[in-house]
Amino acid sequence: MVMTLVPFLFSSTVYAETITLDKQNYVFGDVIKISGKVIHSEGNFIGLQIITPQKSDIAVLDQFFPQKDGTFSKSYKAQGPKWSENGVYSVRIVYNEQTFEKTLSFKKMEGLETDPKTTLPIQDSNQTTTTPSLGTISSDLKLRVQGFPDPTKTPNYYLERYSKESEYRDWFDSIFQELTINDLVGYKPTHIEGFPDNQNSPRYYVERYNSEEIYRDWFDSQFPSKSIYDVLGYPEELFLKVPNWVKNNANWWASGLILDSDFLGGISYLIDEGILFVPAVIESDSMENQKVPLWVKNTAKWWAEDKIDETEFLKGIQFLVENRIIRV
Repeated sequence: MVMTLVPFLFSSTVYAETITLDKQNYVFGDVIKISGKVIHSEGNFIGLQIITPQKSDIAVLDQFFPQKDGTFSKSYKAQGPKWSENGVYSVRIVYNEQTFEKTLSFKKMEGLETDPKTTLPIQDSNQTTTTPSLGTISSDLKLRVQGFPDPTKTPNYYLERYSKESEYRDWFDSIFQELTINDLVGYKPTHIEGFPDNQNSPRYYVERYNSEEIYRDWFDSQFPSKSIYDVLGYPEELFLKVPNWVKNNANWWASGLILDSDFLGGISYLIDEGILFVPAVIESDSMENQKVPLWVKNTAKWWAEDKIDETEFLKGIQFLVENRIIRV
């Protein structure tokens, strides 16, 4: 899915009355405030995205409903690894099959380094986001910062970084003042010595549980009143392969409402951020001029219409990765 933010002021259209940014120029660490009003259409999302200057990556990806009166207000912090380029960022919004695009100017000040955080929507009390995996501060501390901790990485990976990297340690302590690093990423002891093992990632255990019947039976016999997620201390949401809102984007793509490059850019973003896990990921070339086979688009459409399951959809995405059509 690809949609961008909307900077300054859009002219009146059938579906967009006003869309504004709080200013034109931003620097690293600034909060970008976007507000506006659309002609409300029940059940339709506003899709919003900010694309980097070279059109090679997505700095912000969000999806939400406007208020009943058509108004909306969102804020995003220009901070994180996606904000590494100086220049003009494209801001795009899609609503009710209409697309609008403007630009904003961004400068990464000299001496500033990107930190471990990714760019996230900042919660608006009047707004409901439909992208929990891209959402904002959650009551579950493991969902406070999107992508951290990554269930594909072992607790030891984070414990070693915290021990050896002062910048990383300072970042963690500033975000999770009430916890130690072990509290957040480590496993709690169980009655089985050495299980779970900090040398194995949460995803390792979840995949074994889901794919190995003998392993699942053993686990259930040892922890009859707990799920694998309870024992690991990682919420199930972190292991969803495809967020539900991706279906909406797949439907837009299959219907021709967004370009191949837009959809592929969104999928690449999900892979990069660890939201969508596709095995055997390889480095690939630019997506420019690369064609998506018709059967992949059909697969996306059928999945969006619930005619096939998620596994079949992921096979199509896997094909795009392995054949270097998606840049990851």
